[in-house]
Amino acid sequence: MSATQLQSDTTHPSSPSRETFQRGLIGSVVLLLIIAGTEALFLGPGYFDRLTLHPFWIVIIIAAMQNGVAVGVATSVIAALLVGLPERLVNEDAAVYAARAAVQPLQWFVVALIIGFYRQKEIEEVDGLRTDVARLEGVSARLADEVERMDIMVADFESEAASRPAPEADTNPKEQLFQRALPQLAALAGSQGSDLPHRFEDAADALFDAPVALVVSAQGRGEFVIGTTPVDETDATALAKLVSEHLKDQKGASHTVLFKDLGISKEGAVRIARQRPKSQVDMAAMVIFYALDRKSADAAAANIEILSELSRIAIDRLNRDLNAQEPRQTGAWDSE
Repeated sequence: MSATQLQSDTTHPSSPSRETFQRGLIGSVVLLLIIAGTEALFLGPGYFDRLTLHPFWIVIIIAAMQNGVAVGVATSVIAALLVGLPERLVNEDAAVYAARAAVQPLQWFVVALIIGFYRQKEIEEVDGLRTDVARLEGVSARLADEVERMDIMVADFESEAASRPAPEADTNPKEQLFQRALPQLAALAGSQGSDLPHRFEDAADALFDAPVALVVSAQGRGEFVIGTTPVDETDATALAKLVSEHLKDQKGASHTVLFKDLGISKEGAVRIARQRPKSQVDMAAMVIFYALDRKSADAAAANIEILSELSRIAIDRLNRDLNAQEPRQTGAWDSE
């Protein structure tokens, strides 16, 4: 909406328009002429002067009530001119005659002012309300046009979107797999000793389609295996020991080893990631991924590192819990 439109919409008339004034004054003059003509043609000159109230009172009051102060005052002036001056009595003083002649026109003028000013206020209020209504109707019309234009625009956008070919998925499959496995990985990092095996297996199943095992070893406590191994290998612990023996002289935390290097007469490879908890050094964790060949094992290196790091966090918590329990048990034995 422009500034010009806003200015024109907020403008209220302060007085009757020229057209309204002319229309009201012409109607009043016509009524005055009809009354004056009726007196001259049918009733005789001076007939209305003998009445208590002159018929022009009706016209003046109606003019002031319908059209306001301007039309009412103008009507009273024209009525005074049409009535003319009364006859002067014999030996009547000039001042008395002037006062008698001015009484009725002055009454018409005063009544026209009083009624006209009262009615003028109502007319201005009504004109203001009409202007507001007209402005609001204009605003509504413009809003309706704008809504229609927006509907057309939305329909065009929907048509364009429907006809546009669907964008190709550009998300990396590895990223999608990692996002889907986030709940299981978070559960593994927060696992306790009792639920560590289940948490590890859930995380391994979410990341891999092939068997994955976790070997936890501790000095003086032996080692245990969590997870799965190839179907044709019945002893998971023995297979894990073979991997551990092979890695004794190897440096680095991550390796790919062929089954043939482990002394197993079959095709396949394992990807190993070793971790040691940071709080203590007497426990270690090793994640073993069983793959069909070296290429598949190397391709899983990133996911194996993630699984190994989260397993280290869980093993570190388990290690602290075990170390905290031993002094309590020792104290209980001493007291006995």
